[in-house]
Amino acid sequence: MAGSGCWGARVAVAGACLLIGAMADAKDGPATAADRWAAWAEHQRLDRESPFHGLAWRNIGPVIQGGRVVDVEPIPGDPYGFYVAYASGGLWKTTNNGTTFEPVSDTLPTSISGDLAVDPTRPEVVWYGTGEPNSSRSSYGGMGVFRSADGGRTWQHAGLDEVDRIARVRIDPTRPDRVFVAAIGRLWTPGGPRGVFRTDDGGRTWTHVLKGANDTTGASDLVLDPRDPDVVYAAMWDRLRRPWEFREGGPGTGIWKSTDGGDTWTKLTAGLPYGPNMGRVGIAIAPSRPDTLYASVDNFDPAPPDQQDLGDRPISARTLRTMSREEFLRQDPDEIEGFIRASDLDDSLDAERLIAMVERNEITPAGIAERLRDANAALFEADHRGLEVYRSDDAGATWRRTHAEPLRDVTFTYGFYFGEIKVMPDDPERVFALGVPVITSADGGRSWSRFEGQSVHVDHHAIWIDPANPRRIILGNDGGVDVTYDGGATWQRMDAQPVAQVYAVAVDMADPYNVYAGTQDNGTLRGSSRARPDRGDDWQFIGGGDGMYIAVDPTDNRNLITGFQFGFYSRSGTNAGEVRPRPAFGEPPLRFNWQTPVIKSPHNPDIVYFGANRVFRAFDGGRTLKPISPDLSTARERGDTPFATITTLSESPLAFGLVWAGTDDGNVQVTADGGATWRNVSRGLPRAWVSRVHASAHERDRAYVSLTPYRDDRIDAHVFVTEDLGRSWRSLSRGLPAEPVNVVREDPVNPEVLYVGTHKGVYVSLDRGASWASFQQGLPPSPVHDMVVHPRERELVIGTHGRSVWVADVLPIQELTPAVRAKALHAFPVEDVQASRNWRSRPPRWHRGDPFDPLFLEPAWAHPESARGRFRADSPNLTVPYWAARDGEVSIRVLDGDGNPVLATRQQARRGINSWRWDLFVDRELALAAEQARLAKLPEAERASPNRSKTPVAESVRLGHRLMALPGDYRIELSQGADAAELAFKVKPPEKRQPRGVPAPKIRGQQGFERR
Repeated sequence: MAGSGCWGARVAVAGACLLIGAMADAKDGPATAADRWAAWAEHQRLDRESPFHGLAWRNIGPVIQGGRVVDVEPIPGDPYGFYVAYASGGLWKTTNNGTTFEPVSDTLPTSISGDLAVDPTRPEVVWYGTGEPNSSRSSYGGMGVFRSADGGRTWQHAGLDEVDRIARVRIDPTRPDRVFVAAIGRLWTPGGPRGVFRTDDGGRTWTHVLKGANDTTGASDLVLDPRDPDVVYAAMWDRLRRPWEFREGGPGTGIWKSTDGGDTWTKLTAGLPYGPNMGRVGIAIAPSRPDTLYASVDNFDPAPPDQQDLGDRPISARTLRTMSREEFLRQDPDEIEGFIRASDLDDSLDAERLIAMVERNEITPAGIAERLRDANAALFEADHRGLEVYRSDDAGATWRRTHAEPLRDVTFTYGFYFGEIKVMPDDPERVFALGVPVITSADGGRSWSRFEGQSVHVDHHAIWIDPANPRRIILGNDGGVDVTYDGGATWQRMDAQPVAQVYAVAVDMADPYNVYAGTQDNGTLRGSSRARPDRGDDWQFIGGGDGMYIAVDPTDNRNLITGFQFGFYSRSGTNAGEVRPRPAFGEPPLRFNWQTPVIKSPHNPDIVYFGANRVFRAFDGGRTLKPISPDLSTARERGDTPFATITTLSESPLAFGLVWAGTDDGNVQVTADGGATWRNVSRGLPRAWVSRVHASAHERDRAYVSLTPYRDDRIDAHVFVTEDLGRSWRSLSRGLPAEPVNVVREDPVNPEVLYVGTHKGVYVSLDRGASWASFQQGLPPSPVHDMVVHPRERELVIGTHGRSVWVADVLPIQELTPAVRAKALHAFPVEDVQASRNWRSRPPRWHRGDPFDPLFLEPAWAHPESARGRFRADSPNLTVPYWAARDGEVSIRVLDGDGNPVLATRQQARRGINSWRWDLFVDRELALAAEQARLAKLPEAERASPNRSKTPVAESVRLGHRLMALPGDYRIELSQGADAAELAFKVKPPEKRQPRGVPAPKIRGQQGFERR
């Protein structure tokens, strides 16, 4: 497979030179590399031409939760340097042992990581394979391989952009231009290149050296023999995911070996399992004895009866399948009650009723088991063999399973999510297998124990063991990075990076307002909208599991609904309790989407809507949910993944009972009478997963819908609007790059403004979708899953799936009306500034971290588009946004209340919205002159010997203070040639001083007594 034709160019240029011209038209079938590069070129063009270039995003975290790590790699020769690759948060680098990290891949066209390799002979050379190998619901494809020759400062595209997902990158230490890549291939559709690839010329060209047995088999792991890198072992994995099922294994799975650098291969079979149930395979070689290899196998063969785990309760779904009626009736009623409550069965069912039903032969124990369809429980309950570890001591010729007993509760039913296995560098008998916990064996795999401490997050995907000091081990998991320096006795977290994989965001009406984020495997968190993650986190956990939607009472933010995957929600506050509908016993079970929607009515926060495959409503905060719809899905596909479910709900703020619902099988349904009747209004829409339905707050019959073809490995953008309650739809997709759309929102202030969040960023329309402009402004290309506009603060909050939460001021966008755009120059309003007494003080001489220190540099990821220097979000500053109709220099003057200038500067403006950020420092000479002008208005006696309160500027000059704006009225004048604009604001006086002492209490009647 040929590499990029733009070798040597920065990737920002490479994308444009690969494919110049119009974006590829939407077509059937998975997206090709040409489609993706064309979409990226359009993404970049829109970013360059955006009229919103002067508006900046700020990252507010959270960071305390970490994020899913797929690889950790050291920097050879640097004991304090290593890289961390986050699944959808890009590549980060530290050179101070994790004290700080910086992202090094934000200029690339993807933030989706697969695997990383650092050249052991040239540590500045880094190979970055993109596309996540963990085949979960929220993993994404990539754009091939990228190579850096300067430690991640710049990148070149190095080909393989058709393979979609890369599981492993290995460098030949004797020939550093020879690199092997294990490509796992597309997740959702068969076909496309997958398997093992090799380059011998540093990525200019690639050879497909090992292909899978069929069109769903790719390579899941790869290792080189440290004695002879021509000896290569590759693990192949046959898998295919669909929205309704996941085939996690297949006949193409197995281990292969080459002894000639990949030119020829032999399948290794002796002692290994094989067949249609063989799932993901990981392989490891013992560095100190390379003939010893280990393999982890996710084996879906049924477990033998004597090895099946029936659990620690006498009644479970497994025991019921073979339990007789008589045996059931002998069970302790309290155990039956406990089983009912743990099994998500009908609220009205209790042990007494169920026993009576079995006694009357109305149901059998096996029939009870058939009614259990708890998708969340199914993640952890299985009757298959699960994780198995195999060992070879003859370089792969023969293998044996190392353990007699099953390795339970390590990967559960989702071994596809794991697969890493590692051997201690200096001990071939010490091996580690990664899963929900990390387990380790000191006797070559015969016996196992848990390795990591209880404080370490679960779900492990990466491990690095320091060969120079094997007691130093770094783990990468769903909660970030953890390191031990004493072989696992104690652990230190290294999670100060904003890499949360956010599913949903919400806001409240506190001042300052709070932001709520549901995150992948890190629960639900709440944090201040003014949080500064680079100074420590201001977030707290308020829910567990995989955090999903959050419903906030705007009148009381203690009344929340939060929850986790598959619709397990609960209420907090004055009406605490569970929020979950259940069908009557005997009725068909409900189906809950992974991200089940729940909303509070905009008309009354006590009214709650909940979407399973039917819509439910409660009038008591969610306590009593009743169905108000039939099954709104139409698909008949069923598998091991809940499908044909509701994915999104929205009620019109203008009409109670006007409710919209969207489903994963492509239906949009609406009711205008509170659920009495529903209409399927999907005609005219693509048949794709409905990612969002959004009812207009400006027109009753208007609604917006976005659909995503991501689960067909397509990248088309789909946004539509209806003006007549779904009777007709109009596409708003024209002008958007080919990026799947996750969310569409209408602006609450200006009905002409729309926002969409895609797999790559944010776009804004000023004309209700007739045209679109990029609102990227330094955002990394991480998927944007949700967004909300705060109605009071007029800020846009977005939740990215990989880079946490970002906030931007959208007041200038809301006010960028056609009348404003017709002006040559226009200044948008700004908030008044609160002065502080410490402004009038001498700057610290040695303290580099002071917010006023001109040498202070904030992290690039915190404010990607802000000026570097003294600016910080919590230091004195004023951002002045203004519209300029043309490019050119703009003169800026700040005048005090008397019209005297205190600052004059210039800025090069570009057509569009610009921002001038003022640090509140004034010009010394102008400020002194303005002060003298004010003194001149005083009576002559006061002018001769003025009180120093009348000469604060001169006093600050005398004492060496900072020269900052004094309290008072100000006006900012902007001019560009003959065109001018101005705005006014105040610098408010510092807050009044508080009494130093406690005043004596007044005694009742004291004053009257003293007068007598």
